[in-house]
Amino acid sequence: MATRLPPISYPALLWEEGYIYLAKTPLELCAHVRSSFAETVQKSKAGGLRLADSDGHSFEVADWARVRPFGGVAAIGLLLTFSIFAVPILVNERQPALAEFKKILARAVIGRYRYDTDKWHALDSLHKLRRADSYRAAIDALPKR
Repeated sequence: MATRLPPISYPALLWEEGYIYLAKTPLELCAHVRSSFAETVQKSKAGGLRLADSDGHSFEVADWARVRPFGGVAAIGLLLTFSIFAVPILVNERQPALAEFKKILARAVIGRYRYDTDKWHALDSLHKLRRADSYRAAIDALPKR
């Protein structure tokens, strides 16, 4: 259980087709609901999960390694709700040019909101994403919910 947190910058976007999650801290990325953790691991092993950080790095999530709980007082509440703590095992690191990075994020947003009836969040995010002039601004353009 000595696996370390990957050296990524936050916020970081975790996504698959139909799902996006913006983790603002390592604790938000690494605390998992116990009932859905096995499904998350399975999706990772099947090549379905990806991660992008605010420094413009893009990864595939190959697996998750369980770690000891961390995060101080904030972790206590997560432990009481039976959370599992696991760090992503990242592979195939890339740092695409900003234009390509914005396209990657845009595809994640479009995939998330493809079947929603309310597409306002997607349209607003895509508009902000087009104007982003840095990797951090691109991540900050993503929907917060």
